[in-house]
Amino acid sequence: MKDYSLYYCDCRLEEAEVVELLKLAWDELYELEFDAVFGTWRGAHFEPETDTVHITWENMYCAPFMISIHRGTRTLRMDYPRDEFLALEQDEIERFRNLPPGQRK
Repeated sequence: MKDYSLYYCDCRLEEAEVVELLKLAWDELYELEFDAVFGTWRGAHFEPETDTVHITWENMYCAPFMISIHRGTRTLRMDYPRDEFLALEQDEIERFRNLPPGQRK
């Protein structure tokens, strides 16, 4: 089953577009033969200067990596995530962990 939950999502992106881009990224991961059971999406980051959405993925086998997707052309590029993206995601993970159990969603 495909899980599209994220720790961090840039508020400038609409949910429907994020889901569409996650599907494209998922297909790319499938082609690379990554096992979704051992990984998770971390975040979706928007870079307006290049009209690109950067989607980060983490798995138990290697360091987190990133799939960058141009919003106009849907061109995909694989890369390692920038430190500032990982910091934003980690802040959100810590905020979530510090919530009382009944408020976690």
